[in-house]
Amino acid sequence: MRSICLVLAILLGAVTPSDAAAQRVELAGRVTASRTVLGQRRVGEARYIALSDLFYSGRAAFVEVLDLTTRSVIQVPAKRSLFERRFGVPRGSGVAVPQAEVVLFRDGLVGLAVEEAAVASNRRHWYAELDSRTGKLLRVADLPLLRTGEQLEVIGADAAGRAAWFAITRRATRGRTLVVRRLDLDTLEGQDLLHIALPPRAESRSGEHSVRVHAAPDFSRFAIVEYAEDNVGMAPGHIYIGDPAGDSSFAVPAPPAAYGVAFAPSGRYIYVGSAQRGTISRIDLASCKIDKQVAAPHFLHHLVVSRSGTKLFAFASSSSYAVFDLPDLKARVDAAHPAGVASAMAELHGDGIASLDGAYFVVPEPDDRRRPAGPDRGYVIVRLVD
Repeated sequence: MRSICLVLAILLGAVTPSDAAAQRVELAGRVTASRTVLGQRRVGEARYIALSDLFYSGRAAFVEVLDLTTRSVIQVPAKRSLFERRFGVPRGSGVAVPQAEVVLFRDGLVGLAVEEAAVASNRRHWYAELDSRTGKLLRVADLPLLRTGEQLEVIGADAAGRAAWFAITRRATRGRTLVVRRLDLDTLEGQDLLHIALPPRAESRSGEHSVRVHAAPDFSRFAIVEYAEDNVGMAPGHIYIGDPAGDSSFAVPAPPAAYGVAFAPSGRYIYVGSAQRGTISRIDLASCKIDKQVAAPHFLHHLVVSRSGTKLFAFASSSSYAVFDLPDLKARVDAAHPAGVASAMAELHGDGIASLDGAYFVVPEPDDRRRPAGPDRGYVIVRLVD
């Protein structure tokens, strides 16, 4: 019956054969990695996704990276003693090892943002590169020293592996200041290109101090999103749109629970999804304001611009998804996730990451609550077709 309806729709002009085959997600594969995830991360080339931060097992240390081209997990080994000697802090009769996040991965090299395991008010940070085959230390560069209450967030690395980007949030006389730093990966010299003052907000809820930094795929624009919620007495938040080339920015009101952020390839618009209201807002970079808002799925967590730049995929904690035409957010299409994808997407809850080119989305498999968690975790690789 479904095929008959589809043929009739094509004959009547409601759907074209190309439309019927487009705007969909499909299962591309599954992989298994260690249960060490603190957050998946894009790490330069579009084919790679970091599945772990640095983790330790006995006297060994590892990071794990997904290769989307081969659908395989690459485990980069190193020795715990390397991190103890170079970055460790004496503690009691032993040495406290640092935490580290993957910043860059390419054939032969892994770049890490290393954070000192300090108990004092000041914490040191470094950018360190390891040989991805031998685990030997290649180069180290200092990153900013942070005080209590200050943060360093890894934003990512560009596809060519020329630069890594970091957001540094510092305390100020009034409120906070967020600085975007570019680290040149040829010279390991850092440059602060964007400075944004974050005025103080009400102290009634700790979540009001939370900000997330999103970058355009080419790092030409940044969106700094303050967290806000409706109907809980939380102070309104803002989204600060920053241009590092001119160290300039403007602000628009932040929708509540603004998790999903996507940048139009044209550089004209930024799209922001509200998980609480079930809307997508379009920010016009020329007029510096929100110029359009459309209905979207509730519990919306991710917005992904397709590889062609003509579609916007909206992923929520749901067994279905929505697709919008760009740039005007018209012609919304809703569809059910296919078998093999639906169970993971229904429990998305903010997990998951899109590849830098918008071709894939990677999401953890849901745990089987009837069984205790094992040492490994599965991941679903979703292909986005437009």
